[in-house]
Amino acid sequence: MIFRKKQEVPAPVAAPPAQPAEPEPAAAAAAPVLRTSLGPDAQVTGKLSFNVPTRLDGKLKGEVSASDLLLIGRQGFVDGGVRALELIVEGEVHGDICVDQRVEVAASGRIYGRVEARCLLIQPGGLVNGDCRIRPQVV
Repeated sequence: MIFRKKQEVPAPVAAPPAQPAEPEPAAAAAAPVLRTSLGPDAQVTGKLSFNVPTRLDGKLKGEVSASDLLLIGRQGFVDGGVRALELIVEGEVHGDICVDQRVEVAASGRIYGRVEARCLLIQPGGLVNGDCRIRPQVV
């Protein structure tokens, strides 16, 4: 008969305490919180108006106005006029755009219509097919 020595199982080692996350860059920390008001599965016909930073990911046939930042997400589609303080287009807009400050067209963004703003930024891959009017800065 052969006797085996009991093997010792090492005691579990406690994980080191979690390190605090690195602070976000100043620009990311200062970014506004966007309220999603039209999800990707929504389709609306009519007029929408917002007074807080807003993200649209659904389909809108009509007009949208925002007194703050408006972001048209990758799945967002607007067939109608857009008025906003600031606009970021990652999806598609068919219609006239009038923005008080800046319009940014992301690489995935598409605009078909007239754009009027103080600043127009088009990322490589972004498309604007229409007239553009850049207004001078008010001093």
